Amino acid sequence: MDILELEKWQRDTDLEDLEGFRHGTRAAPTLYRAGLVKAAVGDAPTVFVASDEEPDRHGDTIAVDGWDTKAYQANPVFLWFHGMDEGHLLPIGRVPKVWAEAKQLLAAVEWDKADPFAAEVQGKYQRGFLKAVSVGFRPLEFEEIKPDGDKRAKGMMPSIRFLLQELLEISAVPVPANPRALQKAYFYRARLPAIPPEPIPDPLAPIAKAAREVNEALRGPGGK
Repeated sequence: MDILELEKWQRDTDLEDLEGFRHGTRAAPTLYRAGLVKAAVGDAPTVFVASDEEPDRHGDTIAVDGWDTKAYQANPVFLWFHGMDEGHLLPIGRVPKVWAEAKQLLAAVEWDKADPFAAEVQGKYQRGFLKAVSVGFRPLEFEEIKPDGDKRAKGMMPSIRFLLQELLEISAVPVPANPRALQKAYFYRARLPAIPPEPIPDPLAPIAKAAREVNEALRGPGGK
């Protein structure tokens, strides 16, 4: 399963879950969107753009004034890779302030300076080696935007305009990949049959074979 297949699977799954939630047959799904670092300087809190109102690659938009952050602010942990890395399950920071400004949802992260891994991740952002965050949220109100004739003819799916959504978590990530897609890829690969390694040819085998043939020829019939 390559990245395009994973993206299509994830999009199909998200739309199916949203449709089920709309009709009351499923609970609200957890969705993920990418954000970017805004300011990472010295010991000051690192500020991230957790979300904005620009359309993503699917044409989806998220209304900034529709964010509900109350539950998140009661336990504003900042995770590494959505808590999926078994070596780093604990928070690496906290988010004491989440606010809307200029059509952006901003988050200020205080790093756990007593945690060497958290300090390492903070340094990656400060030096520009990490730039993305991933935001998990639960959609509460949304509307589907049907593609027009030309886009529909090209196979484009409907886009979603999220009007009200609950912030669940914010994570530092090396790349803003959807954890559900990563789990799908892992499950898929785990089910593949093991492929035995190809034998490595012995570079001396032809020489040994030629030596045996010469030896047999010298001995003559009967092996004497």
